Amino acid sequence: MANITEALLIKYLDNNCNEAEKAIVEAYLQQPESNAILNLLLEERMEKDIEESTEGSVNKERQQQWAADMRVRMGREDKVKPMRKRYYVAAVAAASVLLMAGLFALLNNGRSKTTVPTLALQQNKAGERKIIQLSDGSTIHLGAASQLQYPEQFTGETREITLNGEAFFEIATDPGHPFIIHTGSIATTVLGTSFKIAAFEGQPLVVSVATGKVRVDDSSNGQIRQLAILTAGKQVSWINEKASLENIRSEDVAGWQTGRLVFNNQTLQEVATTLERWYDVKISFSHSQKAKEKVTITLFAGAALKTTLQTLALGNNFNYSTKDREVIIY
Repeated sequence: MANITEALLIKYLDNNCNEAEKAIVEAYLQQPESNAILNLLLEERMEKDIEESTEGSVNKERQQQWAADMRVRMGREDKVKPMRKRYYVAAVAAASVLLMAGLFALLNNGRSKTTVPTLALQQNKAGERKIIQLSDGSTIHLGAASQLQYPEQFTGETREITLNGEAFFEIATDPGHPFIIHTGSIATTVLGTSFKIAAFEGQPLVVSVATGKVRVDDSSNGQIRQLAILTAGKQVSWINEKASLENIRSEDVAGWQTGRLVFNNQTLQEVATTLERWYDVKISFSHSQKAKEKVTITLFAGAALKTTLQTLALGNNFNYSTKDREVIIY
């Protein structure tokens, strides 16, 4: 578990992080919710820097000089890297907002500061699963080889988290504070429901609802586009910029959190990929055509790997061998 604190972000702004700290911060900066916190820190930093300087006025030249100084401070005076470029853009934007809104009350000691929420990062390895309790009472069952980033305490008008991988959500009802899960360019918004999201790199993004209602939006082209409104027993898949809807069994969605894996007309390769995550093994096929065969089966990942493989092989006419953590299907 890694925490993103205000102190760590400031340390990064000052180019004082070690390599491990840089990796944590830069992973966080790729998440949508980082923008507001970053802008807040930059606003506070610019105000503090100008307050401590001998010049009390804030003009365009002063603003540009501060941005240039911050760039040097971050170790970016030679070449702007793609990820760090966000800082420079955010710095200029923050400076402009402050200047236009008249928020530079430099001599006003009574100005209140907004607290930057602490973010937690849970990273599950293959074969590892976790149950996470959020501050609002929501419960998240985080799957194997998956990552979840969330505030330790929710503040503001929305409850927002970021998922890479797979998880089942039981969201506490709070109509005044919508719950939003970010998965790349896709945002899933709920008020109170239980559902599952699978969002692994290189695979279709799938949102499946067990109870309640969710809205799924895409913002990949810079504009928010509604993909679907899902109720219990509905599922949307997003692949190659296309959304497809289908009916599912609600109990199959809810059963995932206890290891019930339902495959409907899916390839053996898709089944193998799922089992690799759940059991932390590597599964390969001696014949590529076998991997393309379609199967419909329900497996229970709580069972031993040997039992699961025997069940799968029995109904799909194949043999297999195992060595250490490698499985070959032939």
